[in-house]
Formats: sequence, C-alpha cells, structure tokens
Amino acid sequence: MTYVWAVLPSKVRELYKLIRFLPVFAWGISSSLLGLGFAWQENKNLSLTTFGLIVMMIVLIHGVISHAYNDREDWLSGTDQNSPGILSGGSGVIVRGGFSLGELLWVGRTAAWSALLIGAYFWWRFGIVVVVLLVVAIWSAIAYSCAPLRLAYHPLSGEWLCAFPALFAAVTGTYYLLVFDMQPAVLIAGAIHALLAMGLLMHNHISDVSSDLTADPQKLTTVALVASKIGMPFTPLVEVLYFSMALLLGIWGGINFHPVFWITLPSALGCIIAAFTTDPEDIASITSRQYLVYVFIIGDAIVKTLWLVSH
Repeated sequence: MTYVWAVLPSKVRELYKLIRFLPVFAWGISSSLLGLGFAWQENKNLSLTTFGLIVMMIVLIHGVISHAYNDREDWLSGTDQNSPGILSGGSGVIVRGGFSLGELLWVGRTAAWSALLIGAYFWWRFGIVVVVLLVVAIWSAIAYSCAPLRLAYHPLSGEWLCAFPALFAAVTGTYYLLVFDMQPAVLIAGAIHALLAMGLLMHNHISDVSSDLTADPQKLTTVALVASKIGMPFTPLVEVLYFSMALLLGIWGGINFHPVFWITLPSALGCIIAAFTTDPEDIASITSRQYLVYVFIIGDAIVKTLWLVSH
C-alpha cells in the first residue's frame, strides 16, 4: 500500500503527459465546444452534467485510449524510438519510464471501459444513436494504431477512416446529446473541423517521415508516401489540400447555411500560410508552424462558439 501511494503522483503526472492536452484540445474538446455552441443557439437550457460527461468521454477516447495504444504500437514498430520530432514521436512516457508497454495496455483498456460506462449511461438516457457514436469513436481510437488494421500505417486510411469520422461524430454527437436534434449546419461544422484537424495531423507527420519509413512494419502515412515518391519539400502540400477543403466548405457553408462559417476563412488561410512557410527538413520550422496551426484551429472553435452563444 505504501508503494502504491508513493508512485501514484508520478503516474498521474505521466497520465497527463500521455493525454497531451494541446492536441486533445485542438481535436476533441474543440469538437465539443462547436456542438455546444450550436446547441446553445437552439436551447439555452442545456444540461451541464451531460456536456461535462461528453467532454470526459472525449478526453478518455482521444486523449487516453488513442494515445496509449498509439504510443505502444509506434514504440514497438520503432518509429517513436527514432523520431526526431519535438511535438511528434509520441508522448515520451515510455522513454521516460513513466509507463511500460504492459501498463499502457492496461491504461488503454481501463479508459475504454470507463468510456463504455459513460456510453451505457447515455444509451439509457438518449437511445440507440449513442451506440453508433461510441462505436465510431472507439473504432477510430483503436483501428488507427492497432493490429491487424493499423490504419495510420497506410496512406489516406488513417485520416479518412479514423480521424474524419471520429471528429465529425464528436461535433454532431455533442449537439445531438444536448438537444436531441440535428441540422445541416452542424454537419458542415463537423466536416470543417475534421478537415482542419486532418491537416494538423498531416503536419504532425512531417517530423516523423524518416522514422516512419524505416519502421517495422513501415508506417506509410500519406505524408511519408509523398516524401518517398516526390520528395520532402512537397510534404506540406498534403495539409494544404485538407486546409483548402475546409476553406472551401466554410465559404459554401457561409453562403448557404450559417454566417458563423465565415470565421473558417481566416482560420483556414492562417493554417495554409503556416503550411507553405514550413521547411519540412527543419524540425524547428515544423514545430513553430505546428504551434501556429494549433492556435488557428483552437481559435477557430472558440471564436465560433463565442459567436454562436452570443447571437
């Protein structure tokens, strides 16, 4: 018992580092804020308990489950061990001795059961739609890194079969659980946020190209494929494509559905500029621009949410 109390504070600190607050905020918490903003416009008498449980589930899935399995699998394949990245290459809990490979497996499973427990409560409260949302979220967290699929290890698969559906579900699911309704503008908001986050993911992969291509199994991300086929200088074009898709969807949404989508323009343009000014062969450049992309994506969600709750 004395040993447990002695190591507990360090394990809590390592768990926080595993979660990686900045990417989780940019991906998951920002998704819930967008859903909350649209829900507030429809009904200002929202359940804060429900929203709090939604955020807790998002952190469990996108912060704990996803990162625990991703750190473990990328360490076993060798890509995290050799990555020169600062903001990429895992959370570092393994190399610091914070968690062993076996402990990461336990952390991931415990978080999964915790998320399922919250999901069961939501199912009891809100019906079968919750099951669909939960399956999409947990599928994305596990299939992204874990065998036999390891979708992150194949070009286009990780972002389109895992990242996009998970983030789309986080925005639309938050809205649905708060107001039991759906509207086209929320679907567009979910797609825009997913595209911005996919661009961020592609930027994050640039630092890892050298280690990804020598991993076993080889981690052939979309960015690594571009690097291997036409060269490292062209790798930022992948994220530019996703940011541009978000930009165009924002313009279309602003014209046809909701004025809040005009906020997408400066956010997406900022991300595009950050991508074009990245030197993909310089870790310092990749890192500094990644912080900028975080600011634009998190700022996009916060400003949209504030606009929605004030109109």
